[in-house]
Amino acid sequence: MDWIEHGVFMVRDAGFGRDFTSKVLVSLIALGIIAWDVRKQRRWDYAWVFVIASVLWAMAELFLSVQGIRDMPERLLFGSPMPLWASYVLQGTAEAAFVVVLGLAVGDRLLVPAARRSAMAWFVAACALTVAAVWRSGLVVERGVVASRRDLLAPSALITLAVLTLVAAWFVWRWVAWRPRTMAMAGVMLVFSTIWTIAQVWVGGRWIEVGTAAGGYAAASPVVTFGGLAFDVVVEIVLAYVPFFALAVMVGALTDPRPLTRGAL
Repeated sequence: MDWIEHGVFMVRDAGFGRDFTSKVLVSLIALGIIAWDVRKQRRWDYAWVFVIASVLWAMAELFLSVQGIRDMPERLLFGSPMPLWASYVLQGTAEAAFVVVLGLAVGDRLLVPAARRSAMAWFVAACALTVAAVWRSGLVVERGVVASRRDLLAPSALITLAVLTLVAAWFVWRWVAWRPRTMAMAGVMLVFSTIWTIAQVWVGGRWIEVGTAAGGYAAASPVVTFGGLAFDVVVEIVLAYVPFFALAVMVGALTDPRPLTRGAL
């Protein structure tokens, strides 16, 4: 149990911890989904969620950096160093907003029988792009190079996650009319982030380390590795991202709990 004392760390290789080029692609995909929904459904639900998720997650990344919880010394865009503020914005749009928007888009359509086929097509396309992005990272960088290391057990981060989890639980409990959309979105995010994580681990782009008494790092045991990856998917993604949708509802930016309002698409 030394990992409790010395810490558990999520590690990314250079493909995802340093190269931000793929984040531009997924951010553009999210904007494309928003544009499609605005055109077909005549609503701005996804746009509001995109903005809220982007801003709050960018602030969270700033917090992680300032607190020294995430160690990411180099950030590259198209092979060139990028400003820190721009990297925070891209992490917000790609690592949070994209996942939430995709979860809403697919989840909304899964709730409508006539739209389920298109929902599955969207989801399969997103998963295919995910695998392509993972594969691309292996072609442009050297595998196994540590580019980002984040302490999963940092007290301030755990407190923040606990607050977000409580917000998500309270929203699901009190906003009953919105519960189907919320649960569908959460389910899609869970499946997608699981596939994303498995793909990264499979190609060696993400792994778990534990701190050592000497101040260094060592490979985590299989049990700790599974626990760390599961914690990342379930708590740090699904439960932490639901409040982005919840806040949009709470402040009145979203007013209609129906998944689709203008036909099946």
